Amino acid sequence: MDDTYNHVIPNMNAEEYRNLSDADRPPVHDKQLQVIKVFQDKSVIIGASNMTDRTWSGTFLYFNQLENFDKNNAYGAIRADSGIADAAFLGQHDKCIIGEDSGMIQIVKLIDEKNVEGGSMLKSFSPLSYSCEHDDCLITLSVFDNNVTVVSAGMDCCIKVWNVTEDLKSMYSYNSAHCDTITCVSAQAKSDSIFASTSMDSDALIWDIRKEKPAHGIFKKKNCGLTAIAWKPNDENIAAIGAEDGSITIVDIRNPNSEVSSNVLFDRAVYKLEFNPQIPNQLAGCCDGNMVKMFDIDRSLATIYEDDRHQDFVRGLAWYQNKLLTCSWDNNILNHSLVEL
Repeated sequence: MDDTYNHVIPNMNAEEYRNLSDADRPPVHDKQLQVIKVFQDKSVIIGASNMTDRTWSGTFLYFNQLENFDKNNAYGAIRADSGIADAAFLGQHDKCIIGEDSGMIQIVKLIDEKNVEGGSMLKSFSPLSYSCEHDDCLITLSVFDNNVTVVSAGMDCCIKVWNVTEDLKSMYSYNSAHCDTITCVSAQAKSDSIFASTSMDSDALIWDIRKEKPAHGIFKKKNCGLTAIAWKPNDENIAAIGAEDGSITIVDIRNPNSEVSSNVLFDRAVYKLEFNPQIPNQLAGCCDGNMVKMFDIDRSLATIYEDDRHQDFVRGLAWYQNKLLTCSWDNNILNHSLVEL
């Protein structure tokens, strides 16, 4: 190899860079934080991706406290061959499901690993099972109330329902569930069979896996993709739906295509919505930008909090102890306490 490569990093589009081995390439950190989830206000999982190299990779991190999220202080971690798209706890603090950009999902469990040199006990994740039935990028997954049924979806327009207690094979596979990329699936609270989905085809659907014809429409926004959905914690009939035009609509699924309230609240596409489990009328949201907002759905989606400290797209929202954690592609995790405007 030419000596110049020892001093100058070659253009990442050049033939020379493509031919470098992984060992010769400069290290790239998984900076883009995509996922954050909290379990019982005690444990936190974070999904990080590297989106700046020739090939994407990811890291799944576990913290046993709700502060100091420096990656060097992680209680446990596991590497992924592609970016982390979504993840969730499986009813236990030490068992999780991970969805990757490659379309693969895997179940992992936190285990003790002995450090031979010091004799101390370290934590790592052991893969329990994995599957790659999606034909394109996985974008979203959600765990049902029984913690053994999981629904996943993504760019292949296919929804799959999994039983994670057996070999990781899908129980149901709804091919062409939507006509465009499926942006979000969300299991209904306290249900083991009902979930909702949104898609860039402008439709929001309710699914019941017990039925022969499982899906029916609850909301459609003309010429505008739907990007997120979240269930109100204390009312199984109320859901918040985010759209590509920055609007949020509160719907009652008993009255399809009716609107309880609707408003354009972001200047870019809504990315994620999350209700406060302790105060169900409070809804947090983020968009394809650096803004985090909270709304009061009982006051026609009035904005009650906003924060723009992040320097890149905000991707993850997680409530705990009536506070909100957010993660962003800027490699930062911020803590938000509600202050009325």
